[in-house]
Amino acid sequence: METQHVDPNTVRVWRWHALIASTVALLPMLIVLWRVNEPIWVLLPLLYGVLAAYLIWVWPPAYYEALEYGVDDHGIVIHRGVFWRSRIALPRVRVQHSDVSQGPLQRRFGVATLKLYTAGSRYTKIELPGLAHEDALVLRDNLLARGGESGV
Repeated sequence: METQHVDPNTVRVWRWHALIASTVALLPMLIVLWRVNEPIWVLLPLLYGVLAAYLIWVWPPAYYEALEYGVDDHGIVIHRGVFWRSRIALPRVRVQHSDVSQGPLQRRFGVATLKLYTAGSRYTKIELPGLAHEDALVLRDNLLARGGESGV
């Protein structure tokens, strides 16, 4: 099965998410440091800045390179993970329901997340983030259109 990457605009979405989360987490730290006034605590925001820079600039492209998917007549296969790689194979006949969702940043950059639901108690929701919105809608319809056979 031939695989492909998700939409490259998803890297920009992930960077914005990391920037917003880093900023929100930094504010309480700065308030505490302002109140403590100890010289050693100056290192904490510097270390935090290095970690935030990594999460904003290095991690999203690395995760993008590791996230691939492929679709054939049997179903969908998703490869993901930078350090711990995983391969998810979902046959069409197991897909019971699907959604395409977009947050505000995803909508701004034209990407969406495809959510596929299956029966069972574990791994019942599989998400594929970063698809172009139109591609996510087509893929959702494509996976459900041929799922008429029984999986039992």
